[in-house]
Amino acid sequence: MYVASSLLPVIAGILVSGLAVQLLAQRLRIPSVVFYLLIGVVLGPEVFGIVTLETFGDGLETIVGISVAIIVFEGAFALRLERVRRASRTSIRLVTISAVVMFAGTAGAVRFLIGTEWEIAMLIGALLVATGPTVITPILEVVRVRDHVATALETEGIVNDVTAAIVAVVIFETLLLDDLGVPATVFSFLERFGVGVAAGVLAAVSIYAVLDSDLVPERDAQASQFLVLAAAVGAFAAAEVVAAEAGVAAAATSGVILGNLDLNNREEIEQFGKNATLIVLSFVFISLAALIDVGAILGLGIGVVALVAVIMLVLRPIGAVIATLGVEQFTWPERLFIAGVGPRGIIPASVATLFAIELELAGNIEAGQILVGTVFAVIFATVAIEAGLARQIGQALGVSPMRTIIIGGGRVGRALATRLENRGEYVVV
Repeated sequence: MYVASSLLPVIAGILVSGLAVQLLAQRLRIPSVVFYLLIGVVLGPEVFGIVTLETFGDGLETIVGISVAIIVFEGAFALRLERVRRASRTSIRLVTISAVVMFAGTAGAVRFLIGTEWEIAMLIGALLVATGPTVITPILEVVRVRDHVATALETEGIVNDVTAAIVAVVIFETLLLDDLGVPATVFSFLERFGVGVAAGVLAAVSIYAVLDSDLVPERDAQASQFLVLAAAVGAFAAAEVVAAEAGVAAAATSGVILGNLDLNNREEIEQFGKNATLIVLSFVFISLAALIDVGAILGLGIGVVALVAVIMLVLRPIGAVIATLGVEQFTWPERLFIAGVGPRGIIPASVATLFAIELELAGNIEAGQILVGTVFAVIFATVAIEAGLARQIGQALGVSPMRTIIIGGGRVGRALATRLENRGEYVVV
């Protein structure tokens, strides 16, 4: 009873703080994740010590996992396949070639700049591939960009969240803990990814069958909302029971499938998903930001500053150029915007924290400190600079589409509206 009563004001404080800074972020037109990090540090052991690693006990992993499932599902649900097709080449390159460049480049930079062993360097490299809807969505709410740019960033965030989480777990278990070699690593990745996709498909098909049956009245928006939310949480839980971190793939798969089916009450479902994401996003980001160990970051010295510079100024621009090369749809300002906006989010923070705990329990305290210090340093720097200055970057590059009102919906007006819309402009007739 005492634990529950002492935990209640902490949770309430986190939620109230998160919603308050969300309102502040909307007013100042700054992505909310910047304020979440700041509030988290203030509430954490570095300042007031209200939120610490012991606050939630063993429940932190479960809380973070379910929250990530809801966030990833909501982002995947909004990702319509017709939108993806408009930026398909760029999206595919961002989640394949560019992701490999980021992984290999980050691992190499960590190895030589921080001076850690290759296994830890590869683990950090895998984690820092992920951007994710937790940081991309708030940016796109502040900076309005053309549809193909937004789609490329959203697709990258969702897919790379999934693959980064699974690759990181596989590297941790097969190379760092057991040293089973490359073949076992590849097999473990495919196994977890397959489990996640299978669980996501099963959950989506099951929920759609219920929604399409007589059990749910066509106008019952509330039932539709909770059933779709059940798909996210159910798919995540089922996959996690079979294989660790397969749940992220399951949530993303179920979200993409249900998001592209003809569902009743779609607008109400999307709004419910956004509201749920707003609550869990503030809670998870503030909770994990409170676990930042400033001492561990400072202990890395000038090497971590150089690492952040390499990731932001070298690897991300290279990945963006590779992804958009030869795609005439993207202008150079839009390519530079993609290059300048790649903050890291919840997946690296949560997984790195859990890995650091396991490493310290195994007696490898130094490796745990290097892992969490490096990952949180990159998260903090990219969120503060790339997310915090996203609106200014967008304005400087002029990537926001033109807003046009056409008075009159005749043949000429409709033809003009179609041409402008095909260019990615916002048109109201």
